Amino acid sequence: MEYIFPETGKDPRFVHLLQQLHKAFSVVKSGLSIWEEAIAKSQPHLKSVQNLSEQHHCCVQAQGLGEIVQRFPDVREKLLYKINKEIDNNMANLYKAVDVCKEVCDKVSKQCTRCQVVYNKTNEDLNMLTRRSPTCPSAVEMLEWLQDSEYLMMNQYLIRKHLLDKFSLSDRDQESVLYKQWSTEDTTLLQTIKGHLQYLEFFLEMKI
Repeated sequence: MEYIFPETGKDPRFVHLLQQLHKAFSVVKSGLSIWEEAIAKSQPHLKSVQNLSEQHHCCVQAQGLGEIVQRFPDVREKLLYKINKEIDNNMANLYKAVDVCKEVCDKVSKQCTRCQVVYNKTNEDLNMLTRRSPTCPSAVEMLEWLQDSEYLMMNQYLIRKHLLDKFSLSDRDQESVLYKQWSTEDTTLLQTIKGHLQYLEFFLEMKI
């Protein structure tokens, strides 16, 4: 399918903007899939950190180790070393997931900037920019949705990185925040961006 507004014909500036928006939302769509996959794969590592943290606290308090510690005084230190090493390994994988989210953010931000540059060259024709078709929102709406997507992704990346940076075995509250928020932070992001992409389904299938 070829996308064209009969009233605007082949205005090169407008066509260029549509092409850039088309490319940008294609990047958003593929990036969102990468984002979801990275977070899904991080869940076992988050669960491992939670379980290992509990083991760490029990070991520090010598719960269930009283008799063993009396017989083998260095057993607690050895267990803590092993547990801490496993926690570090799993935390490293959580950071990798956050790095993937950052890469997605960077690609979307780059597309957003390019669209804004093209938009600034055409923004004197508001009639053209606000015109909608039965199969496509207006260019103004699409640019706003793209900026929303960029903001939501960057915000969620920063929240997750903050959660990891603040994680501490000595602060049970910070532990709890990490476990509770890690899996729920994307709710608004996914609902919003997937909603935009649903409206853009026909547009993304068109040849511009």
